[in-house]
Amino acid sequence: MRSDVEPKEKSILSGDYSSLSRREALAVELAERMAMDPHSVDDDFWQTLKEEFSDDELVELTFATSIFNWGNKFNITMRLDTDGVEYPKGMEYKDATTFWRQTPGRDR
Repeated sequence: MRSDVEPKEKSILSGDYSSLSRREALAVELAERMAMDPHSVDDDFWQTLKEEFSDDELVELTFATSIFNWGNKFNITMRLDTDGVEYPKGMEYKDATTFWRQTPGRDR
């Protein structure tokens, strides 16, 4: 299982979605948009999601992403960690105008 996940994880962290399926890339983009600015999940992006996911799948994706975002923000704020490694300090965040990557198979 790890050998299946690791290449995709590296792709996501590097910003290269080319090894992901369209559905995977859209799910990652949804999670990133929700984490950075939920208002960026606009009508056009939502319509693109609806082309790939059922209503039930969108509810599950949105709910799961919300829970993970909440947990991450809570843990970071409270300085909690589970593996003994400190959270990085001085992280640089991508600016919103250049952050969203081109999703495979999607015109923008």
